[in-house]
Amino acid sequence: MTPGPDSERLLDQILAMWDRSAATDGAAPAPLPSEPAVAAAVGASRNSVREAMIRLEERGYVHRSQGARTVLNHRLKGLGRRVDQQVDHAQAIAAAGHTPSVEILSAGSVQVDDDEDRFDDLPAGSPAFRTAKLWRADGVPYVHAEDLIPVRDADRVADVDPQDPVFDLAEHLNGVAVAWESVWFDPVLITGDLAERFEVGAPQAGLQLTYCGFGPLDDVAYWSREVQLAPVGRLRSALVRRVRRG
Repeated sequence: MTPGPDSERLLDQILAMWDRSAATDGAAPAPLPSEPAVAAAVGASRNSVREAMIRLEERGYVHRSQGARTVLNHRLKGLGRRVDQQVDHAQAIAAAGHTPSVEILSAGSVQVDDDEDRFDDLPAGSPAFRTAKLWRADGVPYVHAEDLIPVRDADRVADVDPQDPVFDLAEHLNGVAVAWESVWFDPVLITGDLAERFEVGAPQAGLQLTYCGFGPLDDVAYWSREVQLAPVGRLRSALVRRVRRG
């Protein structure tokens, strides 16, 4: 089950305790206090805090060990855009300290065909809403994104704003509240029309991400394909993995 807004808010509250510590002392945040102390500080039950700590460990924010204090993964600060966590590009670009903007290159209803350039597995002939967008960070092209969203009610297409995040478009057009994504990574060479959109004169190396968002009942919410230029700083794509030994 996808965590609700209250669960996510509790995670943010706990992480903010480290941020306040660092801002006050000018040094790396200290380990968290005990779970009862954390619960008292954020006004939550001990069970809620215990569940939150499990989620934070799963996401790579903290490390817990038997008989030792819980410590923060200090490398997360400035790590980059986490590809193991999906957020809208506007939010990710802004969080990295840049001004986001998006250009809608195309948007409209289609029927899925057998084009050899397909990146989805929807049945041929399926009605869908397709968008192509170019995201910029401080005016510099950063991501070319294509979204293909199955449509259950064609009448609802007239009400959509293609600038909305793909998860919101999907929930509006097919009723699927996305819970997970499967993601595939491929290196690509950016040439031709795509190079023109990225405003690069010579072929450039890029990263292609193809992903499928689906709901708790395995219903497809959307298929997407993105091509990213190699950015710097906190816009670099990063993955946090837990290490298991033995």
